[in-house]
Amino acid sequence: MKTSSIEEPHTMDTTTTVIGLHTSDDSGLVATPYPEPRLSWSLASERPGVLQHAYEIQVSADRSFDDPASSGEVESGLVTDHPWPAPPLRSREVRYWRARVRTDLGWTEWSGPAQVEAALLDEMDWTARPVHVPSDRGRTSPGPVPLLRREFDLPAEPVSARLYVTSLGVHRTAVNGRPVSDELLEPGWTSYPNRLLYATYDVTGLLVPGRNALAAAVGDGWYRGHLTWRKNRNVYGDTSALLAQLEVTLADGTTVTVATDDRWRGGYGDLLAADLYDGCERDLRHVPDGWQLPGFDDRGWEQAAALHLPTGLAQRAHPPVRVVQTIRPERRTLPDGTIALDAGENITGWLRFRADGPAGSTVTVRHAEVLDEDGRLLTSILRGARATDQYTLAGGTAELEPEFTFHGFRYAEIDASPGVTIEAIEVDVMASDLRRIGEFHCSDERVNTLYANVVRSQRGNFLAVPTDCPQRDERLGWTGDIMAFAPTACTNFDSRTFLDSWLTDLSIEQRPDGAVPLVIPDVDLGDLPPTELPFAGTAAGWGDAATVVPTALFDAYGRRSLLRRHYAAMRAWVEFTAGRLDKDGTWSGNAQLGDWLDPAAPPEHPERATTDSAYVATVFVANSARLLADAARELGHVEDADRYAALHRRTAEAAWRKWASHARTTQTGCALALQFGIAPTAERAAVSEDLAALVRANGGRIATGFLGTPFVLPALSDTGHVAEAYQLLLNTECPGWLYQVARGATTMWERWDAIRPDGTIDTEKAGTMLSFNHYAYGAVAAWLYQSVVGLRATAPGYRTVDIGPHPGGGLTSADASIVTPYGTAAVAWAISGNTLTVDISLPPGTTGRFSAPEGWRCPTGGGRLGSGRHQLTLHAGS
Repeated sequence: MKTSSIEEPHTMDTTTTVIGLHTSDDSGLVATPYPEPRLSWSLASERPGVLQHAYEIQVSADRSFDDPASSGEVESGLVTDHPWPAPPLRSREVRYWRARVRTDLGWTEWSGPAQVEAALLDEMDWTARPVHVPSDRGRTSPGPVPLLRREFDLPAEPVSARLYVTSLGVHRTAVNGRPVSDELLEPGWTSYPNRLLYATYDVTGLLVPGRNALAAAVGDGWYRGHLTWRKNRNVYGDTSALLAQLEVTLADGTTVTVATDDRWRGGYGDLLAADLYDGCERDLRHVPDGWQLPGFDDRGWEQAAALHLPTGLAQRAHPPVRVVQTIRPERRTLPDGTIALDAGENITGWLRFRADGPAGSTVTVRHAEVLDEDGRLLTSILRGARATDQYTLAGGTAELEPEFTFHGFRYAEIDASPGVTIEAIEVDVMASDLRRIGEFHCSDERVNTLYANVVRSQRGNFLAVPTDCPQRDERLGWTGDIMAFAPTACTNFDSRTFLDSWLTDLSIEQRPDGAVPLVIPDVDLGDLPPTELPFAGTAAGWGDAATVVPTALFDAYGRRSLLRRHYAAMRAWVEFTAGRLDKDGTWSGNAQLGDWLDPAAPPEHPERATTDSAYVATVFVANSARLLADAARELGHVEDADRYAALHRRTAEAAWRKWASHARTTQTGCALALQFGIAPTAERAAVSEDLAALVRANGGRIATGFLGTPFVLPALSDTGHVAEAYQLLLNTECPGWLYQVARGATTMWERWDAIRPDGTIDTEKAGTMLSFNHYAYGAVAAWLYQSVVGLRATAPGYRTVDIGPHPGGGLTSADASIVTPYGTAAVAWAISGNTLTVDISLPPGTTGRFSAPEGWRCPTGGGRLGSGRHQLTLHAGS
């Protein structure tokens, strides 16, 4: 570490600017949880061919940078994930940093300064303790939501105030009656016994000299509300509680700290119940008016009781859940007076509306994804989730919306007492507020609809954790779903910190032997419906999230620190699976979920796929060994890299010896053999021909489940079978992606055949395992970016890219853009007659290589491309 800058350069690059300074914290909060935050930036330049050759970072106690700590000149072309070049931050400490880079023209000017403030980094910083309402403890069914409050005095004007707050349960916190944020369901869902997240808010503007009030409602949430189809309660504890610490600096230099302790008071109000699965019940006649404000008479409330400080307190580093979209639904009135609503798309969220009616009158809102044959809500597939919000009016007009819950739905019905009018109905869409970074469009509107459905399913299921579905009594962080979808997820939205947090819980929940639970956070599933198979809590393809998700993050965002952080979990999983191999080198002795929901599997047994589950398990062992070897090589673990590369080779050879003939009879078998490096080099061409023949023989209908689907289109196009890839993509018969689109899907379905060709719902075969918002089959979108448009990263973080479009399927144009760590990379192509025009834009700091698609000739040859804009004109013919 250097404490002074390098000598001022003689030459300057005035054409390039360092912009977008940020740390590895993506929370949007005022503070960071990292004492040594990793630092990143982007470059802006209109000059083509810009590359970064070196950088310098300075860190200072103030914006003047009079005596900064400096990294000195560091040779690097990377703009991401650089080390903090100063002493570690202490709790609450504020520092400023800036950067400049050296290009071929010399050094740029310094960037503008970015501020970094540390959160509470040590357990000793907490004087607060969680507090709860004693009468609420031990409740075994949904009940009144506890309210907690405390008043305090500020003898002078506040000039700075930080609120550090979390809960056992989910909280809504206010200062003097004003919410501290618009964030929902805080602090989300983590491995609560080991890790509880808090948030840091700047609440200076909410405080006043004199009397103030800090107040919160704390719902059950995931902490003690219903979880899984068994509807277990109190999974993590038998009481909700608030942990809050307000630290105020006054104009006279003094400080005031207000912390949760037994001086707080607790009571109840209009929230009679709030459950994630069941919904919310409110009685507005019981609103304790003014309870969030100073001067409220809480003498009739209980004295709060304190609990021990939770283990693993850390500030959240990923974006929060909030309302991300508002929709005005279509409204109609049914013959019985019920108000029927259609949001126009399948969403995750709730209804907000205005009701006017006499005291004691009621309003009930029910939700569903689809309608039955009579045009009413089909609620049987919600299983044990009531998904119902109920309100009792206090008389007059009220703005109504639920709290501490969410629903997955497109359709809703409102039933109201006689004399009640309902107006101004809106649908609030909720999600973890990740930044959208990917866009795709093509000349086929059916494919555009498919792509939009994928995005909508990701948004609806990225809510605190990556869930399988948002509507029924499940909503769990299934490892197999995100394993299949991670590369797509990381392209549609900036999923870096969101999935990093989830992987942190995966490593915590990982068993001592390296087994990865089927869901993260880990909760007791019992027997898996509808199969009732006695799984030991892990399965091939599911546990492989431990290797696939970190790899996807590294490929998309180029942050080696992420790979390093999750390397131990990757290694433990591979060691676990290697230890399960039989003497012949295959994993054949365990029950598996296999190629789950293969369309040919018996509806009541979705694990009984056409591709042998033992083959699938074995090739996933090989693939994870290969991914681990690559990670080890990237991190400089040479012995591990060699060891796990050898494990990949041995396991691949064993799988091919045992199942070569069988694998070539199914789409999944061929696709995994090609994409996982299982088929020997000499046999790859034949296997690819077999796969293409299977697609043609099946009329272009898909024949893969959760584990095979992400790999079948890449396996075809990567081996030159572009026509068959498009045949599979564009097939409109069941099963197929565009079959769902033709049936009116607005999100991805769990089952390929969830709706019959005649439009009826297939509840007879599927039973109640029937979700219409399941993102796993949306893994197809990665292929739309990488193959249809041809925008593919060839170095982590898109530092280098291959541009290799694959026109076909009758498409006349396609375009995509991805906001990479370096800036926006974009490709657009269009066919007019015998001419193919390709427009390419690469951000500063990157390079690309263009490959002409088969059947098209590029007079300029394409080849290597520098940053900037390029237009290539190709002509038909070889």
